Amino acid sequence: MLDIFAITLPIYLIILFGYVSVRTGYLKEDTISALSRFTVRISLPTLIFSAIALSGSDEALNWLLIFGYMIASLMALFAGYGVMRYRFRQDRGASWIHGLAVANSNSGFIGFSIASLVFPETALSVLAWIMIVENVVVIPFAIVAAEISSGEEPDLAKAVRKAFLSFVRNPLVVAVALALAVRLSGIALPERLATTVKMVAAVAPVVALFVVGGIIAQFSISPFWRRTATIVSGKLILHPVLVFVVLALLIGGSDPFVLTAVLIASVPMLSIYPILGATYGAEQICATALVVSTITSFFSVSALIWLMQQFT
Repeated sequence: MLDIFAITLPIYLIILFGYVSVRTGYLKEDTISALSRFTVRISLPTLIFSAIALSGSDEALNWLLIFGYMIASLMALFAGYGVMRYRFRQDRGASWIHGLAVANSNSGFIGFSIASLVFPETALSVLAWIMIVENVVVIPFAIVAAEISSGEEPDLAKAVRKAFLSFVRNPLVVAVALALAVRLSGIALPERLATTVKMVAAVAPVVALFVVGGIIAQFSISPFWRRTATIVSGKLILHPVLVFVVLALLIGGSDPFVLTAVLIASVPMLSIYPILGATYGAEQICATALVVSTITSFFSVSALIWLMQQFT
């Protein structure tokens, strides 16, 4: 088990470094905001572009894995919504955001960093495929559902239009579109340009992990422990289990692409979860769940990697 901790410990130490840097005042919160924008708008889209456009694989997109991951994530989304709405009596808007937390991993910031150490040959491709599911289906669906269900007079057209504009302006979506255009056209990027793209992409994992720690440092925790435990359990256990079951049925449980997808699904929820929850008065619960899931995931992800090594 010590060799497993040797894999995961550096990842979480970088997160801790970001946390301490902000918590002690060594770095200001606006510095983390700037780094976060750089990661989301520059380095992570470049990473996704590199995964699709510059991949040596003959298959740019694995549609079966994309479909299976989408089905599993939507199942987790509805399960999270149902439990928070009918068990804990959260309002509909907040319940959809909590469901999104259960169904959507912090793929680019934490998931890829861990997966690239365990499955270096498949991590980048799987990240790109998962990002398509998250940014094209899961996140827009949850946000539209939350906005519609929370309004006194639901306006479906307005909510869909708002989600669509956010979708087409999403740098990750733009990166996927450009990468597919390059890949399908057969155009080869000049060697120096390709090298530049790979250099910028290489920055993403470390900066992203540091940003996660800095974001966590900006939130305080709440006493809503039953709700927090439910959300954390849904994200760290239910979501990866559903991903494994669905993909095992479609592709096979021992496939390295499947195992990579399960590993990415097992990491904490997206870092903007508290920001999304604040719109519906649930920032405190969201922040607590984000902090607790990040800490707990060090042990749960390490245990998952150990299990994978035992059965593969």
